[in-house]
Amino acid sequence: MSLQMVHSITMIVTDKKPCLLCSKDFEYAAIVSGEEIEALRSIHDGKVVTDQVVILKKSFANHNKLQIVDVEITAKCPYCHSNNRFNRFVTLENSKNES
Repeated sequence: MSLQMVHSITMIVTDKKPCLLCSKDFEYAAIVSGEEIEALRSIHDGKVVTDQVVILKKSFANHNKLQIVDVEITAKCPYCHSNNRFNRFVTLENSKNES
């Protein structure tokens, strides 16, 4: 799994997972925040691009220097077209030190 920044407002998570129904591996790019879904389709050609991401919980670590975000991602398998749900933890550096 990797977290990427595209422009300054879009955060995406990319990963490769097996479909829970047909067991075939597929890659997805999930938009955590931002609105650039059409631009991401051309950048991540061959991957399932989804904006079906729900932020479940946010925690701080390392004296508030890191944010740990628990997200739930729904991605459609390109082979059998079933919706798959994955949970991931995303770690972000906190640009502001909040007390």
